[in-house]
Amino acid sequence: MPQSQQAQPPVVPVPLLGRKRASLFADTAGVFDKLLSLDQLRDLYRKASQTDGFHYNLLAELEVSSCVDDADLARIPGTGALVAVANHPFGMLEGSLLGTVLPKVRQDYKIMTNQLLACMPELASHCIFVDPFQNKSSAVRNGRALKEAISWLRGGHMLVIFPAGEVSHWNLRNKAVEDPEWNTTVARLIRITRSAALPIFFKGANSVPFHVLGMVHPRLRTARLPHELFNKRGKSVEIRVGSVIPFEAVADIPDDTDATRYLRWRTYLLGKRGETGLRVVRPEKPLEAIAQEASNDALLADLRGLRPEQCLEDSREYAVYLAETAQLPNLLPELGRLREMTFRLVGEGTGRARDLDSFDAYYDHLLLWNKTKQELVGAYRIGNAPHILARYGTKGLYTSTLFHYDAAFFRSIGPALELGRSFVRPEYQKKYAPLLLLWKGLGRHVARHPETPVLFGAVSISNDYNPVSRHLVARFLEEQQANEELAKLVRPRRPFLRGAKRNVDDQAIRSFFRDLDSLSAVIADMETDGKGVPVLLKQYLKLGGKLLGFNVDPQFADALDGLVLVDLRKTERDILDRYMGKEGATAFLAGATGQAVPLSA
Repeated sequence: MPQSQQAQPPVVPVPLLGRKRASLFADTAGVFDKLLSLDQLRDLYRKASQTDGFHYNLLAELEVSSCVDDADLARIPGTGALVAVANHPFGMLEGSLLGTVLPKVRQDYKIMTNQLLACMPELASHCIFVDPFQNKSSAVRNGRALKEAISWLRGGHMLVIFPAGEVSHWNLRNKAVEDPEWNTTVARLIRITRSAALPIFFKGANSVPFHVLGMVHPRLRTARLPHELFNKRGKSVEIRVGSVIPFEAVADIPDDTDATRYLRWRTYLLGKRGETGLRVVRPEKPLEAIAQEASNDALLADLRGLRPEQCLEDSREYAVYLAETAQLPNLLPELGRLREMTFRLVGEGTGRARDLDSFDAYYDHLLLWNKTKQELVGAYRIGNAPHILARYGTKGLYTSTLFHYDAAFFRSIGPALELGRSFVRPEYQKKYAPLLLLWKGLGRHVARHPETPVLFGAVSISNDYNPVSRHLVARFLEEQQANEELAKLVRPRRPFLRGAKRNVDDQAIRSFFRDLDSLSAVIADMETDGKGVPVLLKQYLKLGGKLLGFNVDPQFADALDGLVLVDLRKTERDILDRYMGKEGATAFLAGATGQAVPLSA
């Protein structure tokens, strides 16, 4: 519409201070009007509404932009009933930011927002207006808004809610700028409409004067909001999107207050993404150049020297072998080269040309070979604990470099295999088959030797993970996957110091994590590369693994090593069938005679 034909812009209403309070801070109406920046607001509205694209125009006038990663946009479902919950750090900017971001994914969205903005016709098509002032007419207005929201969601659309209802401010108790308590209506809406939820986090906060005035009186905080809008000029606001929370995850929390608390917790965890926390700074280890790759002929010569029964698994593309060190004059150095190369990529590694140690000399090695490319893909190190203990004592076990063992520990678990130092070379890590085949090879080996039905080993959580992620994994395992009796017989050499604990709600871990997958989704939300719980750890836990303790390994960039034990006699039969084959699982269960000594003995 040409400017000459446009209606006069409405006067944007802004909540005012009470008459008595106002007199404390303004002597004249002109001074108070300046405090509220009403003239600037009217001018901003006039410019933004002159052409189509109100939100784009508004942000352009303010010179404010949004920053959203493609990976975050990809987390927004393109269809289906969805309640997006977001924090409210600015008060007058979040709606327009979403108005420019959400259309990149879907057009069928509405934002639940303040009734005061209903005077702007540009917002009508994408807003549901609520009255936050709790006067006589509020209940009627909000009842209509609630019915509209339910109908909208039942139609399979997206609704954005700021459950705080008011802007974030300084919380003296928590010593942080954050939303006040969230309204439980959001949980009720999700239950009624059976909608999924989506956490959205706006990174940033209003100015110090805003929070100082708010501590004097909350209405002063409201009066300052227009100034805060213009105070953002020239800034870019980062918006983070979390993983979709299925309806069932909310429905499984029976109390609306707890369910709302869970949604808020998931949203604020997004603010921890990319944090590194306080890490011990250690002198840089000089890095030797990675060793040269061995020739294919030399590697194949080792493989041809193995006995037929040492091939545990053979598929069209891959084969899995179990060999002693003496049989691998060429393959073991190549294994060490690849192990070092792989671990360096996650900030670990020995710094030497090859990652080989004294334990490699008498441990067996499970090898995954690509028959098509004729190259080593990955490996696992396996130690027969009874044999090692008989020859070398406890110090002969690799995990003894990480944990102190009570002598009663090995009497309690019975004959066992120690697993560790596993890797899959980087170019194969996104494929499912390599790790599966390594585990099938391991399963075949155990099926042939049921006298060692217990597996134990250290699983690393790299220092590349966010400190909060590491703490979440550790607390989850301690709360839900620990063997407390055996844990008493194991002591870490360098205990895990929980520096990130203040950022983590331990009650939430106890109450809201249903399983490992729900934990992994939360971890993926916080990691910049979207990685979840380490794959190997998930593998152990699916076999029924139990946590015995955590140790920090300074020799490998402070990796957090969790000592996990699996008694395969207690693993679900269908999982045994998967890795051992039905015939192998039957033979294993029939021959698994290793008996654990009771702890009381």
